Amino acid sequence: MRKILGIDLGGTSAKVGIVNQFGELETSFVVKNDKDNLLENLAMKTINKVEELGYNYDIDIERIGFACPGFINHEKGIVVLSGNLNLENFDIKTTIKKLFKKQEVHVLNDVNAAALGEYWIGAASRYSSGLFYWLGTGIGGAIVSENKLVSGEHGFAGEFGHGGKMQTLYKCNCGLDYCIERTCSAVSFGKTFMKLLKDNNLTSISKLFDKPNDITMEDIARVYKANNKPQEIRALIEEIYQPLFNHMAIMIQALDPALIVIGGGGSGMGTDLLEIIEENVKPLIVKIIRDEITFDLASLGNNSGIVGAAYYSINNWDY
Repeated sequence: MRKILGIDLGGTSAKVGIVNQFGELETSFVVKNDKDNLLENLAMKTINKVEELGYNYDIDIERIGFACPGFINHEKGIVVLSGNLNLENFDIKTTIKKLFKKQEVHVLNDVNAAALGEYWIGAASRYSSGLFYWLGTGIGGAIVSENKLVSGEHGFAGEFGHGGKMQTLYKCNCGLDYCIERTCSAVSFGKTFMKLLKDNNLTSISKLFDKPNDITMEDIARVYKANNKPQEIRALIEEIYQPLFNHMAIMIQALDPALIVIGGGGSGMGTDLLEIIEENVKPLIVKIIRDEITFDLASLGNNSGIVGAAYYSINNWDY
């Protein structure tokens, strides 16, 4: 049975797994990043761990799917820019081939990998098209259309968090003004929520939080559910997410996907978030599409990037 090493490299650690040709994750583990020796450390610890788990690395592992954050040229395997990894115009594919001793290496953006994981065996497995929104440190996105990942001319498709004038509260770290990421990502959401509480003098809502000056997305989700979904909190959530709703509506009208999948830390609000998104996005799209679109939560959790990276690598095999 063919086996692929799927690696999902993040800012502090890498999630690694062995995936077979049927999409089954046979085993997985985490390798903590060594910032001074990032890829060398990852290769050494990964190969050793695979051997410890009873696999013959040279024989059992046929190829590698490698996902990492940032602007990735998928075709050439170059990290054009990754702020989280402090890499720029770096030929990561050639380096991985050398360090991991495998010639079949395929590199892609981490959110694209997560989307492919959900498309292969997760929430989108019954569909041929979908839009994927990952609400985390930033807002990542991915597009699958007619059973293919849409990479774009330069490999940068899916950077949903940036561009346009989607909000007017904060400037974005990317160099543009007012990107959606600065208010709607999981990390930014709590900050924006606190600002609205203060600006609108909503003391009755502030009292529901243990630390009203340090509110996270997790706190908002917990308080919202524990207090039977107060309308005041829902109104704030809807106000913050309005740019996200607008973005989704435009993308739905432009691409006519079968479904929208929400993942990342921001999706931890679960079905409560899904309900809010669906009820606010559908009125922004025409009825003939509104009646057909589906909204769902990512189902693979932290494994989606591993599985998706493996799928991206396996997809070119001839059976």
